[in-house]
Amino acid sequence: MRNSIGILGTVLLLGLTANLANAAESKAVQGMAGIMTNFQHAPSDVDKQALAKILEDKATTADERTVAKALMNVQHTTAAADKPSLEAIVSDPKASGSVKTLAGIILGLHHYPTDSDKEKLRALTQ
Repeated sequence: MRNSIGILGTVLLLGLTANLANAAESKAVQGMAGIMTNFQHAPSDVDKQALAKILEDKATTADERTVAKALMNVQHTTAAADKPSLEAIVSDPKASGSVKTLAGIILGLHHYPTDSDKEKLRALTQ
């Protein structure tokens, strides 16, 4: 019985930690993840407007700006000029996990995100 209570407590704690981690995602990360969840070939005009707002927001980090600019430039695949910056984010140990996830997905884009990528993106929007 005590063991069951201990296990239940651990599961609840892990669940709360996961929810807090998602709640800590910035508006920029959540916005870009939302755009990418329904992404098809290139950003729409509405997507570009949302990305422009992310770029203008003073709360947006330098890495988030790099990802937003790269996403804005996607035409079926990542623009060659954006790849080095995205690769630098992915390999930077100081970059946040969520921004690394976005950068990695953009680097691998071929017209639209994979189903696996969409699952990762949905997790970032919650």
